[in-house]
Amino acid sequence: MSIKISHKFYADSLEEVLHYVSKIGDVYKKDDSLKPLWFRGHEYSHYNLEPNIFRQAAYQYNAGKTYSNNHLREDYRYQHFMSRNFDKTDYREPHSVFEWQEIMQHFFSKTRLMDWSESLLVALEFAMEAFLIPYKNLDISEKRRKLQPTLWILQPNQLNDKVYDALLEGKDFPLLKRVGQGLNAFTRARIGNELKANKDIYFSLQDKKEGNYSNIVSLSALEELKRSYTGRETEAVKRLEFNPLFYLLLRIYTDGVPVEVGTVPPLAIIHPYHSYRIRSQKGVFTVFPYYIPGKKEDMISNMKLNFNPIAMEYMPKCQDCLYEIQLTNPGKIAEQMRKIGCRSSDLYPDTQRVAQDMENMDFSV
Repeated sequence: MSIKISHKFYADSLEEVLHYVSKIGDVYKKDDSLKPLWFRGHEYSHYNLEPNIFRQAAYQYNAGKTYSNNHLREDYRYQHFMSRNFDKTDYREPHSVFEWQEIMQHFFSKTRLMDWSESLLVALEFAMEAFLIPYKNLDISEKRRKLQPTLWILQPNQLNDKVYDALLEGKDFPLLKRVGQGLNAFTRARIGNELKANKDIYFSLQDKKEGNYSNIVSLSALEELKRSYTGRETEAVKRLEFNPLFYLLLRIYTDGVPVEVGTVPPLAIIHPYHSYRIRSQKGVFTVFPYYIPGKKEDMISNMKLNFNPIAMEYMPKCQDCLYEIQLTNPGKIAEQMRKIGCRSSDLYPDTQRVAQDMENMDFSV
């Protein structure tokens, strides 16, 4: 059984947070090139790194393990959200189901996406939101007293490397067999061997000058690219005209082909900004596959041990990519953040929140 992540630090000031982030960045630095770090803030340290649609979810699959009650939960949410919000879109109207998922996620509907930010300060503002809200009531006062905030740090390039390697594990590439619709055994073996031998062609740009974007994909952009092959997608994959890795990623993470728990980790992705709010939050995401759970008795045992096999911090393939900084003095850190200009309206730049930031500045416990 996997254990929870061990890369954990404790900070009681903003200076200590920056110190640990700098150390993590130095560890991650390879060949004198800096790779991006992504950040996520939780108000309570016991929250797991799992998407909200899977929290305490039941798992019921059909006999072929191709469709589940969780697929249906997502499908219904998309239908209702899209139908009731289509009139609110403009020229940036989402072009696919998956693009709608980003909007749903940012407006508190349940999805398989989990938010991260390219900005450390944005993640800290989420973790400290109760202290940065520019007004006070009984609920907020109580929350400030009980707050146990934590900051998660992800190495997205390394996570996506794990995804690449996981797809090619095992004899005769069993994952390719599951997700490679229309590909016969010969073609799957050819593609698997091609990907194994040529990672620098299909996924990882070797030039360190291109490290800012190497390994990070946009599934929405890949959907557009796939549409250019409409009617001959499978043939294009067989002929290696369409990057076979991108095809496999679309099958798992957007088409929703289920995979066994522990086989493939979540994927780190960028996504089109569809609102000023999302741009302000410098939003990026991890997207989870539909996982097929283990045996029922194992699931019951995991619940008793408070062990969640689909939370990133418990996944062996994710643990080397994650760090946690628990913020032990939130009041002090929040005060330091306000001194350098952090405000609630940074996260929610609507007119009401901006006005509240102007008029109300009661941050006491």
